[in-house]
Amino acid sequence: MKPLVLSPAEATRYARQLALPGWGRQAQERLKSARLFLAGAGGVAAMAAFYLLASGAGGIRLVDGSRVGLADLNHHLFFRERDLGRAKATVAENYLKEINPFALVVSKAKTLSKYNVTRLTSGCHLLIDALNNYTASFLLNQTAVKFRLPLVQGLVWEMEGRLTTFWPGQGPCLACTYPEVSSVRPSALMGPLPGIMGSLLALEVLRILGGVAPALLGRQLIFRGEDFQFTEKSLKPNPHCPVCRRLPA
Repeated sequence: MKPLVLSPAEATRYARQLALPGWGRQAQERLKSARLFLAGAGGVAAMAAFYLLASGAGGIRLVDGSRVGLADLNHHLFFRERDLGRAKATVAENYLKEINPFALVVSKAKTLSKYNVTRLTSGCHLLIDALNNYTASFLLNQTAVKFRLPLVQGLVWEMEGRLTTFWPGQGPCLACTYPEVSSVRPSALMGPLPGIMGSLLALEVLRILGGVAPALLGRQLIFRGEDFQFTEKSLKPNPHCPVCRRLPA
């Protein structure tokens, strides 16, 4: 694909049209140089990755060990009936590369474990958890604590979605809030919900990468689709947290 070439006048015009308060050239350069780790290739992950790449993210490493099933077709941007049985990560990678051919998109059809999580997240600047799997979430949290990385988590089930930013050393880690591994119950999912939460997740990631303070550090944003209500829950660091208590403030 040939690079887009603009005349100086066209470049100036586009720059004025796309200008945003608080988001300038430096923020865009930071986004371009960022490498993101995305756990999950479901609906939330797909929507978040779509907007991040379209906004100019430099690279995404996507990891998901599951395969496309019938239940995925009502809420996913990329999956079609012809994809049933295929690795979700592989299908998602093919579509994401079309969104931004200049970004580095790599997929791994693997299940996160304590044996591979450090290797798979190596070199990434921010972690995204969209797996709906707290065992994997705690592995990512340990990595976030070890390398002082922000971890943005988006969960969905039925008609409810939750979004939080954990950043060890600057706010609570996941283990501060959930001392033990819990589970997200498998259930039916209303189709538009992953789109709503994935879009908000992408916005939070863009804030962090662009140098704007995260909006959801110490807060959990909760959306209930039954009555279209946004609520929030305050999250505080646990001074006795077994995972992050030894980190300096």
